[in-house]
Amino acid sequence: MAVARERTASAATQRAASETRRLNAQQVTSIALSFLKSLGHKRGVKPKHVFTENQRYVVEAEIGKKMVAMVHVDMVTSEIKEYAIEKKAEEAPISLPVEPRALLLMFGLSVAVSLIFVLLDLQGILGGAM
Repeated sequence: MAVARERTASAATQRAASETRRLNAQQVTSIALSFLKSLGHKRGVKPKHVFTENQRYVVEAEIGKKMVAMVHVDMVTSEIKEYAIEKKAEEAPISLPVEPRALLLMFGLSVAVSLIFVLLDLQGILGGAM
């Protein structure tokens, strides 16, 4: 009878240990991605970052090129406690001090002037004068 009690106690201990076993980053990412897919984001969901914060895992994922999702998963119960989907902050485009059209115009003019010099043989005249 004592052996049966020990077996029952050890089985209960093993069940409790398996229930409180913490998730790893791969499992949490899988939970978060399946949640986002259930919301309708089936394509273009890419996990970027997983970290812990206040007894929760936080999964950061990109949705396409314009949105970012933050999903909070409870460490103990594996439930999704909170999520947010936001648009990415737009990055300022790289701006040149001169507009591309002006650059093209300057390049075109320099090529045209060089061609005129070659055709009229002004390079020899200007080269000899200097």
